[in-house]
Amino acid sequence: MRPSQADKDNEEAAVLELGAWLRTQLKEDLPQEIVPDRFVLKKRLSEASVPFLLSSESRTKPHMQYQKLNKLLKSYFGADLLLIPVEEQEWLILVGEGQLEDLRQVSEESREAERAMLGDLGQGVYELIANEWVGNFHISVAQPVIPEQSLVEVTELLRETLILGKMFHVSEQIHLPWNFYLERLVYSIPDKQRKQFMARTDIAMGIFNDPETLSTLETFFLLDCNVSETAKRLYIHRNTLLYRMDKIKQETGLDVRSFKDAVLVKLTLLLYKVTKRK
Repeated sequence: MRPSQADKDNEEAAVLELGAWLRTQLKEDLPQEIVPDRFVLKKRLSEASVPFLLSSESRTKPHMQYQKLNKLLKSYFGADLLLIPVEEQEWLILVGEGQLEDLRQVSEESREAERAMLGDLGQGVYELIANEWVGNFHISVAQPVIPEQSLVEVTELLRETLILGKMFHVSEQIHLPWNFYLERLVYSIPDKQRKQFMARTDIAMGIFNDPETLSTLETFFLLDCNVSETAKRLYIHRNTLLYRMDKIKQETGLDVRSFKDAVLVKLTLLLYKVTKRK
């Protein structure tokens, strides 16, 4: 049976109330982790859900409206979904873990497989929304949680993931927390220490200003320093890639084909991105 207009209005009022509480807690130094009993939606929050955070950066395009976005998402996921407005043009999406169970039936059960499935879900949500709204928006997704117990914590994690994604992976729109362990560490270093490291390093920072060199390094690191796969991804001959690496070595004194040197260049690149954004 389709929900009545009264049911829809009641759900919207309930998520708005929950969103207001969530906004308040996100601003607190010691937030209240457990959702209070007074909320109508508390029972639904006691079941495992896959959390997404959707953030739109469009300033001039028409804004996404709650009713339209909620209807669109439920057409994709079904009724087992809560759309919680957090800030203007920022929504927390909670999808019943059953969506993941359907995918698990056709895939091997492992942490890597589950993370790949979550990435696929994020991609599906992105494409769904991109077909309806024109503008720049980003999505982060985390592993299933019990929202009643960790609503604030998971929202903070997803927010941080979006910040890191937009800073370090500027060409991507879907961001996953487990892809940012090193970036999270670099981002947590105080600004003064970051600048001191940058000032003392012997690496010529100018190489990161060259789009070709930057693309080569990022692709090489993304593909686990595999020369053959990097050449394929960049659509260049293997010898061309080796020439570029020799050029990087000549300018920096570091050979990214060496693990030790690759780690140093990777860390310096991440620090450069943070410092540049500052």
